[in-house]
Amino acid sequence: MDAPPVDIPSEVLKAFKQADLPESTINVQPPGGETLVNLPTILSTSAERHQIPVRLDEVNLDVTLEVWPSRFVWHHGDDTSQETTTPGTPWTEGADTADLIAHTYAKTSEGLELSVDTTWSARFKVAGQPNWRPVNGTVSITGDPVTVAVLEAKPQLVR
Repeated sequence: MDAPPVDIPSEVLKAFKQADLPESTINVQPPGGETLVNLPTILSTSAERHQIPVRLDEVNLDVTLEVWPSRFVWHHGDDTSQETTTPGTPWTEGADTADLIAHTYAKTSEGLELSVDTTWSARFKVAGQPNWRPVNGTVSITGDPVTVAVLEAKPQLVR
């Protein structure tokens, strides 16, 4: 009796779900755990396209997974969130502000937890084969939160 055929794309998806994907870490500017009310707080993360060699033991096959971040969900800690398809970039002098991911807090608050969840997409190719095939599914990694206080700046005249 012949063994039932193995669904290679399903095996690849299973391997993708078990792959060691990078943790989602959030970078907040201004740094130091404090920001100001009514001014943009800039958010970014590090997530890049990369390849992962995988052995599919069920079918005795080596494949390469190419994974990339396809969606980011930014949790601001004030019951709001936003979705982007880019990881953002830290602010630097002269940076194009159109490329920044920012959130403006409307009121002061202590102990807000900011985080980013990253959704990864993938494609694969069998070792020795030239063609890539899409992986039918994604993997989401929940980011660890960082705590931020939203403060109000008070003007003070100094002589």
